Amino acid sequence: MKLHSITSRDTTQVPSTSTSAPYSQYSQSFEETLKTAASEQSSPQPAADSMSELGTNQLSPSWSFSPQPTEEPGPVPKNNAAAAYEQQARLSSEPAPMSDLQKYKDDQLLRNPGGKHYYLDKKEIIENPEDQDSFVGRITKDLSDSFGNILNFFENFFLGSKILYRDQNNQIQEAQQRGLLGTIVNFVKDLGSALSFGFWHPDEAEAPQGFMNRLVYSANKLKDALMKDLLEGVPSSANHMAQNLILAGWNLIEVLPDAAVGNFKEGRKLTSTIFDNGQVVVEYLTDIIPSGDAWLRAHAASLKEMQPPLIYNLRMPEHYTGDTRWQYVRNTPLRKSIESIGALLADAAAIALIGTTAFSSNRDHPVK
Repeated sequence: MKLHSITSRDTTQVPSTSTSAPYSQYSQSFEETLKTAASEQSSPQPAADSMSELGTNQLSPSWSFSPQPTEEPGPVPKNNAAAAYEQQARLSSEPAPMSDLQKYKDDQLLRNPGGKHYYLDKKEIIENPEDQDSFVGRITKDLSDSFGNILNFFENFFLGSKILYRDQNNQIQEAQQRGLLGTIVNFVKDLGSALSFGFWHPDEAEAPQGFMNRLVYSANKLKDALMKDLLEGVPSSANHMAQNLILAGWNLIEVLPDAAVGNFKEGRKLTSTIFDNGQVVVEYLTDIIPSGDAWLRAHAASLKEMQPPLIYNLRMPEHYTGDTRWQYVRNTPLRKSIESIGALLADAAAIALIGTTAFSSNRDHPVK
């Protein structure tokens, strides 16, 4: 991620306010301010009784002495100078705006270990990592990423692995995915709460009161058990586990080119480009298949807002915190487009596969 460097040409386009001034204007007037202050200190001050020497009879009663004010600019206030320096430092430290493609790749590489510049354990993205200059550092990073994905596989089997994402302020945050066993436990809790009409409520501090409240509570819990836990949660957790295994092998293969051509700058750049983009492709393909994260977003619908699948996702904003399906990604127009197209193609492939399998089964076992 390249930092945007602010030049004097850039800063002249920033409008000055009552609390800040462009950096270039201040730098031009600073020396003049010093000269003005020095001249005021060195010039002699007029005597206090200089007017008395003229005598009152020499002054015409029709006019009085009133010197014209000079239009020389005064010294730059210290608070304006400090604000200009602060604004310059803030603009210089802010990264350049990212394109939709860069946002997509950044989101994907933050989810699982493997990115050459992504150090997820430190929650850092380093533009020029020093460990990549040495043979041991490159091999260690590849093996560490592979081991990290294997560890995520077991975490997703139990309670779920941790992932990183960017919030609305572009800050890296941490979240946890649902694990397979954790989802099954939630299914048991939700189903038990539904069947008991809220008399057993392990996830709530208080039980619902009244017949209607218990009936609504039971219906919501039954929907969560069947839809959220059984149909979405279990397949999604299995999908994450498969993704971790594929990426672990991908990171392990990266050891070979890093060892062979990693001593050359161009070799390191080529290896990083191929394997980082390859990881993004792997995550995209596992996301768009049925039960993948992108597939779930594309097929989401809203009965309350009367929006069918695909349309509901296309109308979602880039940042949405009301649902975990969208909370951990930046749902840019590019992401919506490629995920919607990919999910539709995956549906067509699944239907064709089921049809081919059913046809082959009927031909192998003809009805007598």
